[in-house]
Amino acid sequence: MSESENRKTPWGSFWGLSLIQSMNSLNEKGVQFLLIALGIWMMKELQYSLSVLIVLPFVLFSPLAGWLADRYSKTRLLQAMVLLQVIVLVGMTVGLFMHSLWIAIGFFTVFCIQAMFFSPAKKGLVKDIVGSENIGFASGILEITSMLALLLGQIGALFIEYSLLKKWGPDSGWEAAAWPCACCTCGAVAVFILSLFIPHFEPESRRPFRWNLFWKHFAQLRMIWRVPVLRNSEIGIGYFWFIAGTMMLIALQMAAEANPVASSRDFMQVLGQQKDSALLMAWISGGSILGGVTASVICARRIRTWVATAGGVGMTLGCLLLAVISYGSPAFYVSLAFTGFMAAGYLVPLNALLQDRADNDKRGDVIAAGNLVDCFLGIMSVVVQGCMKLVGISPQAQCAILAVSSAFVAIFIYRNTRTLS
Repeated sequence: MSESENRKTPWGSFWGLSLIQSMNSLNEKGVQFLLIALGIWMMKELQYSLSVLIVLPFVLFSPLAGWLADRYSKTRLLQAMVLLQVIVLVGMTVGLFMHSLWIAIGFFTVFCIQAMFFSPAKKGLVKDIVGSENIGFASGILEITSMLALLLGQIGALFIEYSLLKKWGPDSGWEAAAWPCACCTCGAVAVFILSLFIPHFEPESRRPFRWNLFWKHFAQLRMIWRVPVLRNSEIGIGYFWFIAGTMMLIALQMAAEANPVASSRDFMQVLGQQKDSALLMAWISGGSILGGVTASVICARRIRTWVATAGGVGMTLGCLLLAVISYGSPAFYVSLAFTGFMAAGYLVPLNALLQDRADNDKRGDVIAAGNLVDCFLGIMSVVVQGCMKLVGISPQAQCAILAVSSAFVAIFIYRNTRTLS
């Protein structure tokens, strides 16, 4: 791309897209943690079931989502999904005010399906808007803003719900969840209006609908597997989502063990546990944001895969530190931030490589197949961490196990991407 063409890059549209996807992530993660907090108030463990709900639609309907993103305008698909988000949040808010957990979880399930169709549309638009030369930077920024939104959603939901619970009393759990959900709905309306200004790009695929889209998962995976650069990039990306999901559940377990809750009505105990959970997530997510910014700047004009190798080595060291440093010490929090920093640096170039090397008329399929792998490993993170907890492996020992797996992945990434920088 020439310098004159680069000046014509519609960065305003890209920043608008970043804001739209960030608000989608914030709302999804926010209402998930509102439900998790509500579950703790009701003495129910919802974190594992909700974590599976988030990724299950990607496993079931990923080929259909990829086909839609390739066959039709990604912009129109994105706008439709943002509108669906508004409808879902209205339903969740009504369910919470009605004191119906099943209505709220039902609409949350639809939210998870919405996120599955939303993902290939918003990721596929990045290259359309900024081009190949800027995709390393743009893809990194998209991941950073998403991480920031996830952080705000997680921590904001926990602090707001339990601050309201503390203010209104121990019997106000439903209202403490419903009012923040109503605020998310208002934000979603504003984002839908913003989505109407995203530019339209003509689809490059003309593939007709086939019923086998409902069971075409292995064909999509073969498409990635046949191309070494796509295959190796996705293996690395998938591992990031495995370790991210596992670390989130380990953090929740650490906070729960440090602040055991005897009764759901002792909301000061509950508040202490959730404040600890939010603090742990803040440190690791804050480090991730800083690491993503750093990696995006390094990859601003060129995708540099050595950054992914360095990130893999850093993740290994970070997990080792978390395994040996005492919980709650200043060094422990710094190690959390360091692990997040290196993990984000590891992710950014791999994501950019996957989006850039995919054929334009099959980019949605490639992204959807990648989402399928990511979400399968997300489910595996729930299963693996749940099993480690069930058999009595301490959170520190779990971190040591992650250090070993991260070391193998770092070696794999180095051996298979070093020639691509």
